[in-house]
Amino acid sequence: EPTVRAELMEQVPHIAMFCQENRPSIPYAFSKYLLPIVVRYLADQNNQVRKTSQAALLVLLEQELIERYDVETKVCPVLIDLTAPDSNDDVKTEAVAIMCKMASIVGKDITERLVLPRFCEMCCDCRMFHVRKVCAANFGDICSVVGQQATEEMLLPRFFQLCSDNVWGVRKACAECFMAVSCATSQEVRRTKLSTLFINLISDPSRWVRQAAFQSLGPFISTFANPSTSGQYFKEE
Repeated sequence: EPTVRAELMEQVPHIAMFCQENRPSIPYAFSKYLLPIVVRYLADQNNQVRKTSQAALLVLLEQELIERYDVETKVCPVLIDLTAPDSNDDVKTEAVAIMCKMASIVGKDITERLVLPRFCEMCCDCRMFHVRKVCAANFGDICSVVGQQATEEMLLPRFFQLCSDNVWGVRKACAECFMAVSCATSQEVRRTKLSTLFINLISDPSRWVRQAAFQSLGPFISTFANPSTSGQYFKEE
């Protein structure tokens, strides 16, 4: 019964906390019994079960209730499988979103080694614009996690593709995260590459894309400021 599985997922973070507090007497209980259920339900046929398992997984990661080894060996491999080309469309889109959200929680090393290669593939998913849109919406977050080198070498070519996507919703998502992408690049890249790219968005055929770009104009300009000389910098609260 799907409602039973969904209800179970809502209880998992509480059980995980209990396991953590009683770790000496039940050291492997969560890793061995509960985590495999959480990741299995990420591909459940029922939408509500998937949603509750995704929420549970993010809470577990945020509360640091999943061991780093388990993140690498039990969580990431399942998400990689769920974003494979032959995966169910809805499941694939949701799995990409989870990968993007967990990047800032698990940090640079795991993201760069395990998440980034598949994320780059998903940016070029020619069959599903929903997947590309999720990638575009979370692009800035991924850039800020992996840092300047990976952003400039691996991510920027994908960002250029997404900014000229044939679906206006994807281009709009790029415009909205432009400042975060800019923050992860060097001044030279901002000046020589991103400026031209931004001008394209600000003169986009779609009114919604232009509007999003104009709203990002100020924040994007602020990334050119040199704090040591101007005393000004952009700080996101």
